[in-house]
Order: sequence, then C-alpha cells, then structure tokens
Amino acid sequence: MSALTRYFLAITLMATSATAMAEVEVAPFAGFRMGGEFDVSDENTDEEDTLEFKDSESFGIALNFDLDEPGKQAELYFSRQETTASTSNQLLTEDSYSVDVTIYQLQFGGLYFPGHKNTGGFVSGVIGVTRLEPEPSGLDDHHRASIAIGGGYKLALTESLLARFDLRGIYTVLDSGGSVFCSGGCAVRFDSSGYGQVEASAGLAFRF
Repeated sequence: MSALTRYFLAITLMATSATAMAEVEVAPFAGFRMGGEFDVSDENTDEEDTLEFKDSESFGIALNFDLDEPGKQAELYFSRQETTASTSNQLLTEDSYSVDVTIYQLQFGGLYFPGHKNTGGFVSGVIGVTRLEPEPSGLDDHHRASIAIGGGYKLALTESLLARFDLRGIYTVLDSGGSVFCSGGCAVRFDSSGYGQVEASAGLAFRF
C-alpha cells in the first residue's frame, strides 16, 4: 500500500468520524485528463527540453459531507492517472525518450451550490498533494503541493443516488532546480515552477 493511499484512508476515517451525524456522499468517478507540460534541462550540457504528459484516462473517488450552512459541502478528492512523460531528446534515460508515470492526487476542500441546495450546479476548490510515481521502480518519486478549481453539476436520480459531472483545472507546484525522475547521479532538472492539467469526469454519488 502506497503512502498516499494510507494518507487517504486515514483522512477518510477522520472525516467520517467527525461527521457521523452529517449526510455523506461517496462518488467513484472516471474521467479524462489533458495537458501537463514543463521545461527541463541537463545541468551538465545546458540542453533544454519540454516534458509532456500524454492525455489519458483518470479514475478516483470523492467523499463529500454536508456542512451546517445549506449549499455547502466539504470534499475529500482522490484520483489516479496512468500516463507517459516524454521529451523530444533522450534526457530522461539513456535509451528512451519517455517514462511511464502514475500521478496521484489527494486533496481536501469544498463545494458551493449557488442554489443553496446540495444538488444542481456547483463550484469546487480543493488543495493538497500530488504524487508523481515513475516506472521502472528505482526512479525517484516526487510529492508536490497542488490545487484544483472547477465546477460541475449534481443531478438527483433518487433520494440516495445522484449523477455527478465535473470539470476541474489542476495545478501542481514543482521545485525548480530539483531533479526529475532520477536514480543516482541524474543531471536532469525541473526548469518550471509548475504545470497545469484539465480533467473532465463523471460518476455516481451514493448518499447516506
């Protein structure tokens, strides 16, 4: 079990315990995530390039619980994307232009419904951590701060089942000058302060 998964389970248990009397929604979702690129450079040769993530599917779960004020919910958001990070030059490894990467997001924030109900249109904002996990194993993982802002719609199908649709922009902060997916004496460094992605998703929310 990864460290990020353990964090998610711990926060989920705390959130559920703290809101035992509140209405809770559990919403597994599937989506498609686009974009994500940043500049990298080789400190030995001064060669510069752009690293890009391939657009791909994403999966995850959102946990919401009602707040005292109508039209507001707290949210715990967890997502996973399997993608490929590629460059036009062989900066990442000696024999490849690309590296497979799994991106995890664990974020906490809330939803606001202008209609003061917990259905209909909403805006969302969450903040937390992004984990970048390259393959093969042995390459460095990275944990970086991230924020996501977006909006969506919840359509009530029954009293305890809703269809949920989201569109969110995700920004992950990078450590400019830090190493990129390396093992040992890698000289490739981040040259950007961060990167952005856009995710469109849909799922079913089960309300308890």
